[in-house]
Amino acid sequence: MNPGFKRLFEPVALGSRAVKNRLTMTAMSTCFAGPAGEVTDRLVGYYARRAQGGVGLVTVEEAYIHPRLPHVKNALGVYGDHLVEGLKRVTGAIHTRGGLASLQLGLYFRQQYNGFPRYSVSADAPDCAAGCKELTVEEIGYLTGLFADAAERAMSAEFDAVEIHACHGCLVAEFLSPFWNHRQDAYGGSPDKRFRFAREILAAVRKRLGPVYPVLFRISGSEFTPDGFTPEDAVALSRQLADDGVSAISVSGGLGHVNHIAIPPGSVPRGLLLPIGKRIREAVNVPVIVGNSMTPEIAVQAIENGAADMIGIGRPLIADPDWPQKVKNGLLDEIRHCLRCNQGCYGALLDARRPHITCMYNPESGREFEHPITPASVSRHIVVIGGGPAGCEFARVARMRGHLVVLLERSGRLGGQIRLAAVPPAKGDFGKMVDFYEGELERLGVDVRLNTAGTPERLAEFKADVYVFATGSEPVRPPIPGVDMPHVFLAQDVLNQRASVPAGPVVVVGGGATGLETAEYLADQGRSVTVVEMLIEVGRDIQAGIGVREGLMRRLADKQVQIICGQAVKEIDAAGVTLSDRPLTGVGNQTRVLAAAVVLAVGMKPAAPHPEGLPASAVWFRIGDCCHPGNALEAIHQAFDLAICI
Repeated sequence: MNPGFKRLFEPVALGSRAVKNRLTMTAMSTCFAGPAGEVTDRLVGYYARRAQGGVGLVTVEEAYIHPRLPHVKNALGVYGDHLVEGLKRVTGAIHTRGGLASLQLGLYFRQQYNGFPRYSVSADAPDCAAGCKELTVEEIGYLTGLFADAAERAMSAEFDAVEIHACHGCLVAEFLSPFWNHRQDAYGGSPDKRFRFAREILAAVRKRLGPVYPVLFRISGSEFTPDGFTPEDAVALSRQLADDGVSAISVSGGLGHVNHIAIPPGSVPRGLLLPIGKRIREAVNVPVIVGNSMTPEIAVQAIENGAADMIGIGRPLIADPDWPQKVKNGLLDEIRHCLRCNQGCYGALLDARRPHITCMYNPESGREFEHPITPASVSRHIVVIGGGPAGCEFARVARMRGHLVVLLERSGRLGGQIRLAAVPPAKGDFGKMVDFYEGELERLGVDVRLNTAGTPERLAEFKADVYVFATGSEPVRPPIPGVDMPHVFLAQDVLNQRASVPAGPVVVVGGGATGLETAEYLADQGRSVTVVEMLIEVGRDIQAGIGVREGLMRRLADKQVQIICGQAVKEIDAAGVTLSDRPLTGVGNQTRVLAAAVVLAVGMKPAAPHPEGLPASAVWFRIGDCCHPGNALEAIHQAFDLAICI
């Protein structure tokens, strides 16, 4: 065991159960269940794999307790006795692999998918429109009974614990928070009254399950919003719950639709909740769990500093289920770190086109039972041309399957566009993907040849069985008059620091992700920046609702980046750009924006070579951006899918 992380692997008492280490997988919705909340093979395989990785307690995602109130598409259900046998498959898979299993129980009315009327703690809650129904005392009692029924089913399904979801704007959190709770009766007003519903749920669950069965509460340490639930509220609530017999307090934070602390993107400081966790821990005599995407180093510090008894890890286990074992064995360089991009996981919950969660650079997540990496029937000689994310992922998986793989990269380092993605503010985590691939390809024995272009002459020398082109994409330079002037630069050259941008105001042409992130990068250098976008809004290629776009737009506003939408650049000259408010034809009203430099970020085009010089018998493929410029998730998953088939 790595002695520096020994504290993380000490056993912890959780009510009547002993958890083998201080690590718990926090609850995260997956959309892996069936249409009526039933357990599926995909869901079982996913949780089995996380338990196999060594986490002590696996908290299975929030399960809905009323048949008409799933909170996400294909949510897991625990609303009826007919679901118990399926849930036993999940607990059995977790127990067989050495972990304990907990089930989170939750209830939303504002976040549900089938048109059920909006019930709320208060009819005038912030997001309540006409027709919103304030819960009556009788209805509150009915819902309390649903929690108790669900907890009893969880125990029957052989879960070792249940966790009550009471944060992020769910119904219980609405009662707890003055942001939502404007009631004037016994359930609103003072903290004691706001806490009443939560305490009644705990009492009802305790009455059903007995005094020693582990019951956890997941609360917000703070909602980080004016008039919201505060750290002082969190301490007071934790004291009352501990007095009432709760087994542990799990500390989260934020208010889902207002800020993005609960599932933080890269702009949110790691360990943000630890000071609040420490205050709660000093106030109660039960274990306190704190998470929020910690690194192994921050996690062990939290234990040593008394800020937590257990560490919650969520998205890091989606990215790498072996995170616990790798930390325990000192294999930190082999961890596939979560980048906090929120694209594969949280993003899938909000995108109707995507059936379930995954991870940007762990395509196995959620596909454990259908696409395992198995040895190839025949070992082949494969040459990969291009060391961006697609080329690296293909080379990694192909080598794991036993193929002899050579990877050619024309630059001096692997990573491709991902290296640029790590340059703008709040994007530094993306550099960890490059580190992971560099380390894995070396560890696996892939023959990586840097500063080596895949010319036809060189490719002909290999006489390989398979050639995989992953040559990426290159920036588009639009046909605008003046675009070739010396003060006009590509965004990629700015981020690569290949371009020396002169002092003075800068116009960034293009308001997609690359343009906006380059604008922020330049603003941080003290530049006055204007972004010009032809479409009616910027950032349309950044998914809304997952915190990345929202955080970026807030930072750009704070840094006084000016944004002009619905106008096209008609001409560039030595002093600036001319814009037209009729982007279809370029006529109409024209305005001038002064600029000492112009930066182009108007899209990418495939950099796909014609495969010349290959042996007649060779098979070749294109993957990633050289097929169709997209995003890293699409490129990496396409590469994985090809590699497991060859």
